[in-house]
Amino acid sequence: MDSWSSLEVAKLIASILTPLSVVALGWFINRRLKKLDFRQWSNQKLVEKRLALYDEVAPLLNKLLCFYTWKGYWKDISPHDVIEAKRSLDKTVHIYKYVLSERLVNEYENFKKLLFEEYTGVGRGAMIRSEIQSGLGDRRKYCTYKWDKAWDDYFTNEGDSIKRKAISDQYDGLMKAFKDLIGIQEMETPHGSTYGDKEDSRRNVSPPSASTSARPDESKRQILLDL
Repeated sequence: MDSWSSLEVAKLIASILTPLSVVALGWFINRRLKKLDFRQWSNQKLVEKRLALYDEVAPLLNKLLCFYTWKGYWKDISPHDVIEAKRSLDKTVHIYKYVLSERLVNEYENFKKLLFEEYTGVGRGAMIRSEIQSGLGDRRKYCTYKWDKAWDDYFTNEGDSIKRKAISDQYDGLMKAFKDLIGIQEMETPHGSTYGDKEDSRRNVSPPSASTSARPDESKRQILLDL
């Protein structure tokens, strides 16, 4: 009788524990799936935000590149545009530096050092580390806008014939850091892709090579997002 009672008790316990185990296992699996779904959703939102930031800053970075290297649409870019582009980039990078990578922020700071002389005095803004006139052109003579004589004081007028290569290289490093941050994989394209216009990066997510800055309608670069 005692043996029979023990067996019945075991069966009863088993009959109770089995569905509870199934429920507990289901709850655990469902909880893990929700965590994975939330992580995937968060990562997707992060990528979308970084893409939006790329779309915001890439045209400004390309504008600076064209101005300083005397390529692309440099004649359309005024000194005022350059200073405003810097201010906008500084604000965006500072606000979103925790969304961006440390590498990208450092690449931007190094790029900026090549372009501007900062901390020039109390109440004074950054100066443009370039020339008004060089062997590549005259900003006052060939500009497509009305030159303001006050802009003469914006320039350090240091020679930039050697620095142009450093600027192009640093630009490439900055854009590659952005590409790696987003997770863009470049596809093989014919040699000679070019870049650089007012409507530059909104249709071209893949960062261009600075050494071939030109008009965006000549660009043949293709990209593949690996999200």
